[in-house]
Amino acid sequence: MASSRSGFLTAATLLALVGSVGAALSPIIAGASAAYTGSITTSGVLGVVFAGRSVQLYRATETVSLPAAVLTTIFGGWFMAAPLLYDVGFIATAGTQLSGTIVATFGLYTVVAGGTSSAA
Repeated sequence: MASSRSGFLTAATLLALVGSVGAALSPIIAGASAAYTGSITTSGVLGVVFAGRSVQLYRATETVSLPAAVLTTIFGGWFMAAPLLYDVGFIATAGTQLSGTIVATFGLYTVVAGGTSSAA
């Protein structure tokens, strides 16, 4: 497990958190359908919970919480895939998928860094 504080790992956990917030807000800002807004906003709130827990635990213990990081990564994948299941406009799709890419990328980095003993 990662045991020394890494500036990039700290940034990765924070970026996953910001991406989850962005995903939760993008359908509201874009004025997407009620079904899409409800689904993504609810998922975004759950993503914020797990990404926030990942940030909190990393700052407190200087080790990565793999359950929180894995769940954050899964939400990132959902944010990338969900717009393909709904008939939403360009702005809602782009905002959610961009947020999902950020969440999944930095969430997966956190998972890999937490599962190895190499410097993050």
